Amino acid sequence: MSSHVYLIKDSANLTCHCKCDNALITFPPQMDCPWCGCGWLFTCIECRKAFTFARGVEVDESWQDLAVRDLTNRWGKNPSPEDINNWVESMKELLADIEVGGQYIYLDGAFIPVEADAIEFNGWHSHHDLPYVPQVAAFKDKSVVQQVLSNVEYWQASALAEE
Repeated sequence: MSSHVYLIKDSANLTCHCKCDNALITFPPQMDCPWCGCGWLFTCIECRKAFTFARGVEVDESWQDLAVRDLTNRWGKNPSPEDINNWVESMKELLADIEVGGQYIYLDGAFIPVEADAIEFNGWHSHHDLPYVPQVAAFKDKSVVQQVLSNVEYWQASALAEE
């Protein structure tokens, strides 16, 4: 089996409810209320609890095994081959630009390097155009959590038009 790059919990900084030692991420469980944390926090594949910062690592677990583990822990039952294939295809796309040793945050369907100066993109829910990476800014100024990340008005005002 060949290794591949994946994301693991990097620290307990800002928000971290996961106590697992080797917390690999889940497929983003983002709902239609991303301000609750599902749109800006990673989730642990084992305990299903949230954390803010992740790091790129090489893992030896196959994509299919990761998919089965994530989906089984989420649903409480074995996933279908189609569910596994969809998870693998989507996760490979999300992780395509992740580098070993790089630090990342999650925001609205995107994994963003913490060293980015600013962000502008259309996410799964909203358009984001910020002069900073909000989780990094919030680490220094906690008010960013209330003003942006957990702010219903921010997310609703920046929401993409429904198709």
